[in-house]
Parts: sequence; structure tokens; C-alpha cells
Amino acid sequence: MKKISFFDTTLRDGEQGIGHLLSNDKKLKLLPELVNLGVGSIEIGMVTDEHSEKFFHEVATSDINFDNTYIASLCRLKLDDIRKTISALNRFNKSKLNLLCVGSETHISKKFGSEKKDIFIMLKDSLEYISSSNYNGKVTAILEDSSRGSFQLLEETISLLTSYHVYDICFADTTGCLTPLYMSKLITHFKNKFPSVKFSVHCHNDLGLAVANSISAIDAGVDEVQVTLGGVGERCGNASFEEILAILYYRNEYKSRFKTDIIMKKLIELCNFYYDVINKKPYPNKPLLGEYAFSTCAGIHQDGIKKSPETYEFINPNDLGLERKFYFNKLSSNRVCQQNL
Repeated sequence: MKKISFFDTTLRDGEQGIGHLLSNDKKLKLLPELVNLGVGSIEIGMVTDEHSEKFFHEVATSDINFDNTYIASLCRLKLDDIRKTISALNRFNKSKLNLLCVGSETHISKKFGSEKKDIFIMLKDSLEYISSSNYNGKVTAILEDSSRGSFQLLEETISLLTSYHVYDICFADTTGCLTPLYMSKLITHFKNKFPSVKFSVHCHNDLGLAVANSISAIDAGVDEVQVTLGGVGERCGNASFEEILAILYYRNEYKSRFKTDIIMKKLIELCNFYYDVINKKPYPNKPLLGEYAFSTCAGIHQDGIKKSPETYEFINPNDLGLERKFYFNKLSSNRVCQQNL
């Protein structure tokens, strides 16, 4: 069975969601729980100023055991940012310097107002700087907006990265525009083109497809998916950690082929702890976590669940430490209503 790893970015990309900003104290409450859950890689932020440098120092000097966890930091292609990130990450035995690379012609021309050759010079200079530094961790790369980039641009970028021994590369659907069909095409093409590369994906949920696209990428051969607790993140959010795990955990066609180190019930408990920490609730119809996720007012459903929960429940909420709820209105079963009076 193939192992699927999780790269959690709740503490970095997740806090970019409106209303989800995290103080350092809140991050320090969540971080050990993510570690204890067994998450392989945890992105805890960017190192851009004294405030962020102080946080990385607080994490490194905490009593959290990171023996089985990579601490990751996103890093722009700016030499001063790289220098600060290396200094921060060298405090950890296992770390990932996650280079934010340019993955589309749109970003080259519209974001940077530049040309491809200049972007490649910037990437090469960054890789040269890292190679000549005292960095003792792993270098990874995330190709921003690569879901809209041409295959030619992506091939040239990956070729440059691998020439500097960067073999962990993530495709980012930055605008959440991908479909599962295109994701499959993307991953299949580049897995065949670069068989030595360990590919992963970072999916946004602007079309409601972040989880579906992540699952499509797993089907196509990626080794890792980037996720957030509850799917929180900027705009419409990121790929939801617990939803992806539930598919791998409960669907026969996935649980027979893939394995993870994460226990489903513990992840649900951590998601609920996260919402307590930020003093928020998931939206009511949020799969697995929302107030109405295991609730019904429909009489046909209520009657069936009373007879046997599996008639209308694919996942038993009791297995996750949750409970089902019946709401009563004109759509409800008279018999069930009377039984609950």
C-alpha cells in the first residue's frame, strides 16, 4: 500500500483566511497537537521580520518533540528572506525551506512585470545562494499558480530545480480554478516526465473542488497533499484535511490502496480544538464538523436512521466522537416525533 503524507499549512496559509489570523500563543497551542497527530510536515509561517524570527526561536526552544516532524517555512525568491529563513530553520533537526517559485506566465507578466529569463535568473540566484549556505535541512519548491502555467514553463522550472537537487515539488492551484480531469492530466504528465521527483499539490477551493482535485492528484500518483484544518484559508479556503482523510479512511477503493499515519477520530478532535482556539465555529453544513453534518429533519431519513443508522449515514458519527441530531418540523416523521416526546 502506498503511504500518503500530509503537509499541514493551517498555521501559515490557513491564517490568511479572513478572521482566522493566529497569534503566536495560539500557534503554540496548535503546533504540539499537529505534531502529536502525526503530521509529517507542518508549515508554521514565513520568516520576514523580527516578529516572525522571534516566533521560530520560540518554537525551536519549546519542549515540543519534533523528531518525526518537518518544520517548514515558505520563502520568497529574495536573498534576504532566504538568509533569514535559513537562520530560523537551522534551529531544527528536520526542516523544509519551501521556495515560492513562479508557476505561470500570468504571474511573470502581471505580478512581476517581468520576462521568463529574468524570473529564471532570480530562481537560479536563489538556488545558488542556498547551495553555498550552511543550510542543513531539505529544500522544497511550490510552483505558485502552476494550474494556469504552460507545460513548457513548468518543465523548464522543474528542470532547473532538479539540477540543484530539489526533488520535492508542489503544484499550487493558487486561484482554485482546476478540475479533477485537468489535475489528473497535469500530474500524470509530470510524473512521467520527471520520475525521480516527489510531487505534491496545494489546492484552493474557489470552485468547491479543492478536496476533489487533491484526491484526483492522489489517484494520479502524488505522494503528499497540502491541507488545512477545516479547509480554512484565504477566499474560499484550502483543501480540507479531515475531508481528504475521510475519503482515504472510509472509501473502499482508497483504503485498500493507500495508508496514512493519521487517526480519523483524533483529527476530528483536533479540528474541534482548533475552532475552540480561534473562538469560531465551522459553518453549519460543513462536512464532518458542522452543526448539521449529522442532523436531519426529514421524516424518511429519521425513520431509516432509527431502524439502522447506515441507511442514511455513510459515516457513523459515534466513531468520530460526534453525535447525530434530529430536528422536528412539518417534514419530520410523526412516529419519530412521538417517540422523542
